[in-house]
Amino acid sequence: MSNEFFDAGEFDFELEKRKFIKNIDYLKSMSAEEQTFYKKYIEVQGYSKMLNKSGVTKAKIWTPTDINDVNKTISEIEKLNPTIVHVEPGSRYEQDWLMLRVFCHTMEYAQTPGRFIKVLITDGNEDNPRYLGAVSISSDVITITDRDKYIGWTPDNKLNDKRLVHSAIGSCIMSTQPFGYNFLGGKLVAALITTKATRDIWKKLYDETLVGMTTTSLYGSYSMYNSLKWWHKCGSSTGKMMIKPDDSVYDIWHQWLKDNKKDIYDKAMTQKDGVSGPVTGAKTRVINMIFQTLGIKASDYTHGYERGVYYSAFYENTKEFLQNKIKEEDLKLKELFSKDKQGVLEWWKPKAIERYKKLQNEGNIKSDILYYNKMIGMTYDEAKLNFFNEVGR
Repeated sequence: MSNEFFDAGEFDFELEKRKFIKNIDYLKSMSAEEQTFYKKYIEVQGYSKMLNKSGVTKAKIWTPTDINDVNKTISEIEKLNPTIVHVEPGSRYEQDWLMLRVFCHTMEYAQTPGRFIKVLITDGNEDNPRYLGAVSISSDVITITDRDKYIGWTPDNKLNDKRLVHSAIGSCIMSTQPFGYNFLGGKLVAALITTKATRDIWKKLYDETLVGMTTTSLYGSYSMYNSLKWWHKCGSSTGKMMIKPDDSVYDIWHQWLKDNKKDIYDKAMTQKDGVSGPVTGAKTRVINMIFQTLGIKASDYTHGYERGVYYSAFYENTKEFLQNKIKEEDLKLKELFSKDKQGVLEWWKPKAIERYKKLQNEGNIKSDILYYNKMIGMTYDEAKLNFFNEVGR
């Protein structure tokens, strides 16, 4: 990979246009999986100054004392007390959450506008916690066709009736690895995040009742959410998604638009009358403006990203509430969710032990922690050789 995408200097329209096109052509040549990995590689290089701090967090990731000691490992799983910890701004957990999000997750980290909650899943040890996963919960997406059909949701329900604020999206639901692989840790985290602790955090921060949550799979329609009784598969999101250029070329044109197309830029970045908060899809709007400025057809630079779409409705009548047919006091919690964390653990622990025994018998246990800080300083080809097979794990 060439570094010419990152050159700086006095702005040259035609030169920067060629760099932009070369970058998006390069990305277009990749599969969806490789694009994801490439973006992660670029992101990780930006954290080179945090190599030591990332190592401190890595040391806090939970692993069994001896993965090959079957009896001891089973005993440790049976005693494990997975716990949701709200990561508040300025808390001792904040840096660890960031390190886990950047170095454990396949997708690059981009905080969405609006509501955003950071959560860690720990082993329950308050004095010396060990990490099992990291989660972010955000303002729900306005439109996802299959989810909206499942709920029976209309634009009026979501915006005019103000029901959208009672739903969230699990924008990152991640277990550490190899905990996820060896012990179905992803399923544990996905189930735990639907429990009362999450609803309580939402109520505390926003003074609104959270009645359900959306999420999507990373790739395709097969994912860790399948067969999880806490999540319903609504369908798939199969639309075309725009290929987004590297920030190094995007930032140059973003600034150019602000300096040279101020009226058009300001209009695109201004929210509609009566709607509060930042505009949605701000970066996509800017990229569309860049394409228009350069005379490039945006439709030539898309990829098909099929993702499974899932919804967790916490109440028997969540749908009716979101359709504005009933009031909050009429909500009735589902029996599944009334069992809360205990119900999750009673389901997960036997399955985790069964999974571990099976892998142990087959000789397929993974013992190495997957942590992308090892990519810092590698060339892209070196990183791809060492880590690409782990994409989506």
